[in-house]
Amino acid sequence: MIKVEDTRIIRAPIQKVFQLVSRLEAQPHVTGLWFSADLIDRRQNTATVLYKGYFGGIPLESVQRATLHPPQRVEFKQSRGGLKAFAGRYSLKPIDGETELSMQIEAEVGIALITEASAKRVLHSYVERSLQKIKFLAERDLPRPVRRVVEDAAQAASATPTTAAGPSEPGPQGAVRPGAGPLGAGLPGAGLPAPDPSATVPSGLPPSAPQTTSPGPGSGRRRRRRRRRRRGGQPGTRGQGPTPGSQA
Repeated sequence: MIKVEDTRIIRAPIQKVFQLVSRLEAQPHVTGLWFSADLIDRRQNTATVLYKGYFGGIPLESVQRATLHPPQRVEFKQSRGGLKAFAGRYSLKPIDGETELSMQIEAEVGIALITEASAKRVLHSYVERSLQKIKFLAERDLPRPVRRVVEDAAQAASATPTTAAGPSEPGPQGAVRPGAGPLGAGLPGAGLPAPDPSATVPSGLPPSAPQTTSPGPGSGRRRRRRRRRRRGGQPGTRGQGPTPGSQA
């Protein structure tokens, strides 16, 4: 026999939680063990339901008879089905406007393909999912707590200690206070003297050449080269040597 039990605290009155656990035909929407439920018979405090589902991947049917004890307890037990034995109960207890919900399952699987360890994992998941889904449904319509960010920030600001700054003492005339000055005083290199243009270049370093502009087309330099070439020969003999009669 395998026994599994767990408990949840639900922020809802006990009457609302009892309405959820007593709706046995709605169990497929709550648990992960059954996928369908057909109500066979319902009386004042009893109900008979046919459940269909899968247990460890194996198709399963279970006819269960439930007894209601409002609003503290709901008990259910299998009368016939694929499991060798199956029984459980929901127990409800009010706590300061909230509800403590406990679920307990006792089962004997009796299926050769399912080991006891596998059956315990399936039943544990069945209980965990049932309680979590019931908690979600019961608390779904409740207003969610909203954190008051503005008030928290104001309280944090008022709790921060502040130091009063004393009056600044005047310094000597012409002195510059740290951090004071024109725009760019805080940048690297601020406060250094400007370079003297008349200072000589240290030995070993080439002097800076004056900036010149590149000669444009038709400059005087090209004209002088052309004149020199023309002086060396007669017109029409450009690029040739001097004529025989020109030598002394």
